[in-house]
Amino acid sequence: MDRHVRSAAGRPGPRAARRRGLAGALRNLGLSGSVVACLAPALLGLSPLQTRAQPAATGEPAAAGAAGPALAPSPAVQGVVELVQRAAEAVRQQGEGAFEAFRRPGGPWFQGDRYVVVLGSDGRSVVYPPDQRGEGLNYADFEDLGGKPFGRQFLAVGDSLSGRGWVHYQWRRPNPADRRPVWKATYLERVAAPSGRGYLVLSGLYEPPMEPLFVVEAVEGAAQLLQSQGRQAFAALRNPQGPFFYQDTYVFVLAANGQLLLNPAFPALEGQNVKSWVGPQERANASRALQTALQTVLRSDSTWTTYPWPRPGTTAAVERKTTYLRKVVAPDGELLVVGSGFYEMP
Repeated sequence: MDRHVRSAAGRPGPRAARRRGLAGALRNLGLSGSVVACLAPALLGLSPLQTRAQPAATGEPAAAGAAGPALAPSPAVQGVVELVQRAAEAVRQQGEGAFEAFRRPGGPWFQGDRYVVVLGSDGRSVVYPPDQRGEGLNYADFEDLGGKPFGRQFLAVGDSLSGRGWVHYQWRRPNPADRRPVWKATYLERVAAPSGRGYLVLSGLYEPPMEPLFVVEAVEGAAQLLQSQGRQAFAALRNPQGPFFYQDTYVFVLAANGQLLLNPAFPALEGQNVKSWVGPQERANASRALQTALQTVLRSDSTWTTYPWPRPGTTAAVERKTTYLRKVVAPDGELLVVGSGFYEMP
């Protein structure tokens, strides 16, 4: 028996203990159980869903034993999660009495463009520190600058089993001198006050870095839809106002034979088989990487791969993209592979 998994005395070995502790830490970052199952092994140097590292599939020769990207959250993202967790605990202990401290500029809850917002369970704002005139507005009606109904997505996360998670949308900073539309990633958590009232406590990060854990979360969410709906889920995955589109991120779906069934960012490629991509050279490299990744996924459920690919909506040269792929079995038994990725920062 592997001593890393269980000691001779029957107690968990060091590797099992580290994995259990890391899984708890990831859950504290607001990730669902399925995402934790993928991230925890990878952060321990193992590939998702496996106990042995698999080489990454790339358009160029990969180093033997290469694994996926570093999946630990950035300090900025971790800071937002910890702020929301502390604020939720304050509401859990103090109830509505905590709200005044949340509104206080320069205090621990409101510094610059980082602040805590509290919504009622119906979506109505009860704490909005940047402008208290916004208190009383119903977020259920809110759309972002591109028409995404992020308020309803807040409520959907709050109504989920875990009651916590991330929503991505375009917004403006609370700064009259900077009215640029920028991407914002908001983390929220459901909490019950001593009064019995339910609230959503949330905070966000403007212009967040693209986190590999966001990509895994997108793929796992899409996988859940495909597992329950099969190809009928394609409409939701294709919706540009849905939760699967943000920054340069989107999800795509492959058939087990390599046919591209869904790619909302590049719909002209749908119906093609990745095996048929022979030129230009960058497309041929992507073909080789995806074929290798597809073989790995069908054998071992998930993998990471890196290949050259253009950003959506640009005519610039291709860039290096790192993608996470996961196998899914649809209700009718069809094998599908869903993926999503991020581009390396220039």
